[in-house]
This record gives sequence, C-alpha cells and structure tokens, in this order.
Amino acid sequence: MFNRKFLLLMAILLVLQACQWRQVRNQPEVVTTQWPRSLPDSLWVSQNLSDRMENLKSYYQDARRKLAEGDTIGAQIYFEQAFNQLAELSDEDRNTLSYWDELDSLIQQMDNQYHKIYLGAEADQVLEAEEVREDITQLEELSFPDSVLFGGGTVIDSSGPIPITLNPKVRLAIKYFQTKGRKVFSKWLQRSGRYEKIIKEILREEGVPEDLFYLAMIESGFQPRARSYARAVGVWQFISATGRYYGLRHNWWFDERRDVFKATRAAAQHLRHLYEDFGDWYLAMAGYNCNPKRVKYNIRRYKTRDFWKLRRLPRQTKNYVPTFLAATIIAKNPEKFGFYVEKDPPFEVDSVIISESVDLNVIAKIVDTTYAYIREINPAVLRWVTPPGIKDFALYLPKGTKEKFKVEYAKIPDHKKRSWVRHRVKPGEALSLIARKYRTSVSVIKSINKLRSNLIRAGQYLLIPVPQNKAHYYASIAKTKKRSSRKSRTLSKANVIPKMPNAKKVIYEVKPGDTLGDIAERFHTRASYIRRWNGLRYGEYIYPKQKLTIWVTPQLTATTGRNASKKYDENATYYTVKTGDTLWDISRKYGVSIEELKKLNNMRSVRIRPGDKIKVSRN
Repeated sequence: MFNRKFLLLMAILLVLQACQWRQVRNQPEVVTTQWPRSLPDSLWVSQNLSDRMENLKSYYQDARRKLAEGDTIGAQIYFEQAFNQLAELSDEDRNTLSYWDELDSLIQQMDNQYHKIYLGAEADQVLEAEEVREDITQLEELSFPDSVLFGGGTVIDSSGPIPITLNPKVRLAIKYFQTKGRKVFSKWLQRSGRYEKIIKEILREEGVPEDLFYLAMIESGFQPRARSYARAVGVWQFISATGRYYGLRHNWWFDERRDVFKATRAAAQHLRHLYEDFGDWYLAMAGYNCNPKRVKYNIRRYKTRDFWKLRRLPRQTKNYVPTFLAATIIAKNPEKFGFYVEKDPPFEVDSVIISESVDLNVIAKIVDTTYAYIREINPAVLRWVTPPGIKDFALYLPKGTKEKFKVEYAKIPDHKKRSWVRHRVKPGEALSLIARKYRTSVSVIKSINKLRSNLIRAGQYLLIPVPQNKAHYYASIAKTKKRSSRKSRTLSKANVIPKMPNAKKVIYEVKPGDTLGDIAERFHTRASYIRRWNGLRYGEYIYPKQKLTIWVTPQLTATTGRNASKKYDENATYYTVKTGDTLWDISRKYGVSIEELKKLNNMRSVRIRPGDKIKVSRN
C-alpha cells in the first residue's frame, strides 16, 4: 500500500516537472532588433500617441548612448523616462499598440537590459519563493483534500521554542524540495550563508526564536529585491501598510522593506506581537502569511487552537507552516537530505547615516569600488542616488571603508554634489517658474526630461537637478511661492480690463486639452485679453475645471464650449469624443469620410479633444 502511494506521488512530481520543462522550452526568445524608424503604416494612431512613441524611442537611444559612454547615471535617467512614457499610456493606446507585433519584443529587450544593469542577475527570479509555495500548495491539495492532519505518521520535537512537527504534509514538502524544487532550494541554502549571522542576531535581540530565520527563506529565498504579486517586498515580504506600521518608509526614491537589517527587526517585532496575541508559533506564522483576523475567525468557528485542525484558512496559509517546517528540517541538516551546498560568505558592511542625496557613482569612487556593488549592498535605494529629503538614511559601505568615506566625503564641495528631485507639475506652473524654484535653467530641465517645447501639463512629473545645499534651495522655493502669490494678486487687481461695451459676461469652464489660444479662437477674441480679464501672467497655464471670465458679443453668448460659435442642429446626430479617439476612428464607426466630418463641423484640422461633440450626420 505504501509503495503504491509513493509511486503515485513520484508520478505526480514527474508530471509537474515535465510540464514546467515544457513551459520553459516553449518560451519565446527575445528578438534583438533595432528600433524601427517609424510606426507601421497600417497602424492608425493619434498624434499624441505617435509623439509618445517617438519620445520612447529617443529616450531608449539616449540611454544606450550614455551606457556606451560609461555614464550609468545618465543612462538610468533616460531609461526611467522611457518607462514613464509606457506607464502613462491610456487603455485605448495600449489596445491600439497591441496590433504592433514588433513592439512587445522591443520593450522586452529594453526591460531586460535595464534589469541586467541596474537590478542584477537575480532580478529574473524575484518570484521564485512565491512560485515554490504555490507549487507545494497545488501538490498538497491533490494529495490531501482535507486540511486536518492527525493520527499515524506524526512526530513532534518540542525541545525548541518552535515545535518541529513531521507529518504527511511536511514529508510531502520535503520530497518536493528533494525533487522538483532541488535547484531552487540549493540556491536558498547558498544565499542563507550571506544573511544567517545578521538575521539570527537581530532575532535574538528582539526575543524571538532563531528558527524564524527559515521563515525568510520560504518568504523570499533571501532576496532583498523580491516582490510578490500582492506587492509584498523584501526578504520578509512586507506589504506597504504593515511595513509603514513598523517604521519601514518607502517612496519613489527608496524602500526600507528591502533593507535586510531594518526589515528583519520589523519582522521580529511583528512576529513577537502575533505570538503574544495567539500564544502559539504556528498560529503566529499563519497570521503573518494572511490577515490575523482570518486566523481568529477560524479559531472561533472550530473552537480549537490547533493549527492542523483549522479547515477554512486561505489555501496557501494551510501549507505555509508545513513548507516552513520542511525548509527548517532540511536546512538544519542538509547533507542528510542529499544537499551538499557551499554557503555564501557572511554579508559584512559598514553603515553611516547620511542626510544628503548623493550620486551612487560618487560614493563608489570615494570607497574604491563599483557603482554595481554599491547598488548591491544598498537594495533599499531604488534610483541612482540616495533619497533626497531624508535626514537619517542608512547607507551601507564595504567593510572597513567607513572612516575613509567620512574623510573623503567631507572634502567634496557642495557645488559638486548633485541631487535629483521628482517634481510634480502644479496647475498654472511654467518651466521658467520651476527653473527659478530649483535654481537651474529651463534648458537643463528640457534636456534631462527630453521636452521638445516649453509645454508641460498639471500632474506631469519632471526630474530636476538641484544643489546639495537643500536647506538653501528649500528656503528659496518657499520665498518664490510667496513672491509669486503676491505678484498674482497685484496683477489680478491692477490690470483687469473692465466690462466691454455692448458685450456680455460668460463664465467658461476649462476642459482637458484647452489652451488660451483655442478658447480665444472659439469666442472670437484674443488670448491676451483673456489673460488680463482673469489676472493671468504670460506663460501661466490654465487647468481643467478652472473658471474663466470672458466678455463676448451677444450673438456668441447662446452657447459656450469648443463649438461656441456653431449653431446646434437638433435634427443632426452628434458623437461625444472619448479619450484616444481620432477622426479616423469616428469616420469608420459612422461610415463618413474624414473630409465630410470636417465640413459638417467647420473644422480646419483633424485635432479633436475628449468631450468635444462631433456632428456625424445631418439627420
């Protein structure tokens, strides 16, 4: 009977392994080709999307040029800008581009190149621990439909603070690691040598069992850059809310959930609190894997605190503790289970607290190492510099270089230290105003952000180079804001033109994509008049839903909007333009040529905006 079960188990494992091998063999290779000169002729796109694709191409080419010049910081700036172009695409744009077969492989090529340079070789395996847990969950669901395990075959070692239970579920997980999961578990054992000393020491300091070290093994495989499908990050896989609760900060520039030292301390505190709540380490670990409220609900429903008898836990949580126990049993005596792995040397670094945003290349030169190594030992740094505006950031340096760094860094003058601020454009801001705020020039901002003109929009992000004397430039920003507001108030009171003779006042609400020139044309007036009527400075941008006062002649007051001067035809059919629409799309939908649409709507160009009402037929 036992032999039949064992043969059935081995057959299931071999089938799963064969399926995985087939999937790997069938994965398409990335095609290494040059970026095309233009979009395919058969692909009809809006001008905005065409411009965005040209920007994407230009950013990528600049990134490659900077890499060829050895400028990793400049290359990363352009890589980030290229990815921003993709991130800002609308759903309609993505659907349109899905017909461009060549694009997917080109973007994959760009993404692979970025990961290889800036995230290291392990970037391709960030999901391996989650995938392993899912594999084990599927295997155990086939073998054990019922989560309750008791009776024959159960052995418990209670000599340590966390009891070691050996039952059919744990044995199956051990068998998985010995067969299909052998390669990945060997990697985990190898990496464990790097962090074992650090993590166990912190666990002892926080008063929790050292064996919880193996919980990090099944959470992330000891990869600080690991990220799950649920957006959990780091060696201990903290989600955003839990990480912040335990003091792990993160933003666009850095993520302390990736800091092994800080994340381990936070995880130890979290697990200790869960143990104090549940009084059982198995239940505490289950609460760590899922919402502790789910565990409490199961305890109340089944009137038991025995983890093995809780039937309604989430599917992965049911097998979370068995996977932890299997990893612990093997890792404590790997040779017994056929693993002969040489562990990585211990991770040893110096640390300093830094209050300035510093290029990692500058740090690497000071301590005579490479940019890549500084990135490797500082996984919490997400960009090419230490985070701006953070006064107590922990920077890690190669062992034995702390004093040298302090001495050499103090010699670098402020004007040679550069930082980058990610500035979000506010309504009404112009490039010249932003340049004054950060004591830089419009040309520098345009060059870094690949802007072809001075046109920017509210909500857009710009990368701004700033001097390291942050207190000085922050103060200058505050002063500039005060001066600007006073100037605006003075302008609005002194230079507004009073009511025009024989004209009526119209309040116009700005729509997305509107410019003063467009509005002036609609109401047969001048943009300069609209500025003076509303106290706007030259170069100050308007924003959606802003109310503008406009004086117009009586025949134009009947309607307002884009087609203010056009009479509404009650017998005609109108179409409201949606995001991503082009005249070509509308003409195909209603069987009308583009030229006829232009004639019906008295249009001189094919430019349309979301919210416009387009006449598509006369009756």
